[in-house]
Amino acid sequence: MKLSQNFVNETKKDACPLANREIDNKKQTISEILKVKERIKNVVLVTIVGVVLGFLAPFGMDQISSLLSVSYWVLTCLVGYGIYAPTIAIIESTLSPYVKRQWHRVAIGAFVASALMSFAVPLITWLFFRVDIHLMASFGEVFPKTLLIGGVITIITMVRDHIDQQSLALEESKQALETTQQSTQQLVDQAFQDFMHQLPLDKRGQLLCLEMSDHYLKVYTDQGHHMILMRFKDALSALSNFPGLQTHRSWWVAKDAIVKVEKDGRKLQLVLSNALVVPVSRTYADRVKEAGYSA
Repeated sequence: MKLSQNFVNETKKDACPLANREIDNKKQTISEILKVKERIKNVVLVTIVGVVLGFLAPFGMDQISSLLSVSYWVLTCLVGYGIYAPTIAIIESTLSPYVKRQWHRVAIGAFVASALMSFAVPLITWLFFRVDIHLMASFGEVFPKTLLIGGVITIITMVRDHIDQQSLALEESKQALETTQQSTQQLVDQAFQDFMHQLPLDKRGQLLCLEMSDHYLKVYTDQGHHMILMRFKDALSALSNFPGLQTHRSWWVAKDAIVKVEKDGRKLQLVLSNALVVPVSRTYADRVKEAGYSA
């Protein structure tokens, strides 16, 4: 029994790191997939905003064609995403030890990105309309507009990122739960197999019940019964996660083996699939009834 118990313990020790590694790998895979999806969503979102702005034609652009207006604003928004996203990320990471609130760090990053964008907008304007540009002179006029539009897009992105983070946390929790359940089931199966391997091959089969007999244990299966040298409490420990219940200080039964509940006077008895009648003592009667077995 010591050998088999050590085997179970070692299996548990080996299974836990494997399960943890499996959870970590799944988390990393999910995180990478969501990052790619996040970038794609951001590009799509920015493009949609550019199309909407193009049709709205703000800042006096109603004098040009819709196609030109949409093209201008889509390119402007995509360039803005290329400026805002890394700028906000860098500033947020840099200021995290000093500025505790995330939205404060994002606001500072958006402010800096808007300043950089104020130099990019005149260049895009020149590309589309070939007008004379004076970067420093136009900064004061362009900066409030970039700050307004960039701020709105940043707020929308923050809200969407928060939703995505909640989805990521939920998915990771789901994956961790599934992996833990699988690992637990593997441990249960291993403990059961380790116990059943103590029986001769011709007696292994569906486990029905256990009966204590001095220092021996009588194991009943649908292939018959066999005596093994094992303490009753050690057997109960090995089968702690197996669907069964103790009915008496000397008896344990598998739930699947119970076919009928009978009464012998005031005492309960369980009839098993092999026609064996198992006594239920007063000590365990309430537990048996709570498990749904009553006459």
